[in-house]
Amino acid sequence: MKNQLTLIVAAKWQQYMNERKYEELLKLTEANIEVVDNKGSNFGHNALLDYINRTGLTLLTVNSYVNEEKLILKHRRIWKSEDGENKKEALVYSYIKMNNGKVAYIQCFNDSEEAENASGISIPN
Repeated sequence: MKNQLTLIVAAKWQQYMNERKYEELLKLTEANIEVVDNKGSNFGHNALLDYINRTGLTLLTVNSYVNEEKLILKHRRIWKSEDGENKKEALVYSYIKMNNGKVAYIQCFNDSEEAENASGISIPN
């Protein structure tokens, strides 16, 4: 049951992020969310919104792998320019941790093995 709830929350969270519905997104996000990128860890709602706006990203889930309140989402990640045009696209893996039904941690990886190692979740070949 917990796996199903985790997937439902993650799907809504991603939908709100892609649609830039920030009020709804933040209702599903821990106040002190940890956002990890290539520059390190940043914390809080502002860090998340800065990351989304800075990267202009959109995520389209291809597959999901869940274990309780941790999951890996395999995505087609699309970076858009300010005028909405696609700048870049790649396959990535987002490692997400939930806490009581809210997203508390997110980190993206370009490699499935790195995502597995960080999360402890196995991704079938």
